[in-house]
Amino acid sequence: MNEQSAIRNPQSAIDVAAIERELTSLWQRASEHEDGGIMRASTLNLLVFVTSQSEAAKLDDTLTQITAAHPSRAILIIADRQSQESALTAQVTSRCTLPTATSKQVCCEQITINAGGSQVAEVPSAIAPLLVSDLPVYLWWNAEPRITDKVTFRRLVDFTDRVIIDSADFNDPHGDMASMAAVLRETPRWTAISDLNWARLTAWRALIAGFYDVSEYRPSLASLNDIVIEYSPASANPDELSPRALLLGGWLASRLAWRLESGSLSSGAGPSVFKFAKDDRKVTLQFARTQRAIEPGRVAMVTMRTAADASTAFTVRRSSDGQRIETVVARGEERVAQRVLSYEGLSESELIGRELEILGHDRVYEQAVLAAGEIIKAVSGQ
Repeated sequence: MNEQSAIRNPQSAIDVAAIERELTSLWQRASEHEDGGIMRASTLNLLVFVTSQSEAAKLDDTLTQITAAHPSRAILIIADRQSQESALTAQVTSRCTLPTATSKQVCCEQITINAGGSQVAEVPSAIAPLLVSDLPVYLWWNAEPRITDKVTFRRLVDFTDRVIIDSADFNDPHGDMASMAAVLRETPRWTAISDLNWARLTAWRALIAGFYDVSEYRPSLASLNDIVIEYSPASANPDELSPRALLLGGWLASRLAWRLESGSLSSGAGPSVFKFAKDDRKVTLQFARTQRAIEPGRVAMVTMRTAADASTAFTVRRSSDGQRIETVVARGEERVAQRVLSYEGLSESELIGRELEILGHDRVYEQAVLAAGEIIKAVSGQ
C-alpha cells in the first residue's frame, strides 16, 4: 500500500510543520483501511541522493526492499542542478509491508525532495529539520561520489553518521580515490564511509585471508614477493586502474604492512608495477588487464608467488562462468583446489542492507583507501 501527498513551495524553504501534518494524516487514513491497524516504525534515517527523476524511478523497488528490512524515515533527494526551474518541493509517501497471520502491517514513511537549479544548494538546510531525532542518519549517495563538493555532499555528510558511496561510479578513478584518501588522512574523525565496491570484494578478501589459516602455507606466505592482480578496466576511464583493483591492492599492502617505494603506470596494455618493502624483503605488486571477457571494473584473478619456492603459487580466480570464486594452490606439478564460494552477486538492496547494520568506522577499509592513495601518488610521481 502506498499513499502520497504533495507539498509545493517553489520559492522558499520546505515547510517542515506542513510535512509532519501530512505524514500524520497519511497514517490516520492508512489505519482506517486496516482492521488490525498498522505499525509505524523507524529505526534510522535514510537519506538517498540522486540527480534525476529517471534515477529515482529505478530505485523504487530497491527502496521498498530496504525499508521492509530496515524500517526508516527515508528522504529521497532528487537534485537536478541542470534544471531550468529553480524550485524546492516535497512529497510524502508511505511504504508498507503486507501483514501476516502473526504480525501487523509495518509501514515506513518517505519524504521526496525535488530540488532544481540554484535550490539544490538549499537541500541540506531543508532536510536537517526533517530527521527523526535520536536515530542514526545514513546517507546513500547514489550518484558519482563528489568527495570535494562542500556545497551539497559535505554539508549533508556533516549531519550523517555513515555515508554510503560506490567507487564503481568514479568517473576519475585515480583522482577520486586520491581525494577520498586525502579526506581520510586529513580528517580521521570524519563521518564513517561505506563503499559498495568494497563490499563486493568481501569474498575475494575472505579467500585470500583463508590461505593464512592453513599452517603449512604460512612459511611460504611469509616470504611473498610477487603479487599480480588481473582486472577488467572500468568503463568510465579504461586507461586508469579500476577502483576495485586499487582497493584490493591497497588492502593487501595495508594488511601485510608493505611500505611503498616506487611505482610506474604502463601507458599501454602492459602491467602497472609497484615496488614495496617489508623489513628486508622486496615485494612487487602488479596490476594487469585481464584477457578474459568480464564486466568492466571487475577483478578476474589474484596470483601470489613466494621467494622461498618459485614453483609455489597461491591463486584466487573468478570461474569461467562468473558464478564462483575459486582458490588453487600450485606446488610444482601439483594443483590443489582449496575453497569455492558462490559468486552470484548481491543485489543493490542487499548490499545497502548490510551497510545499514554498521554504524562505526570500518578501519580496514579506510586503511585500504589510504594505501590505494599512496599507489596513486606513486603513479603521478608525487
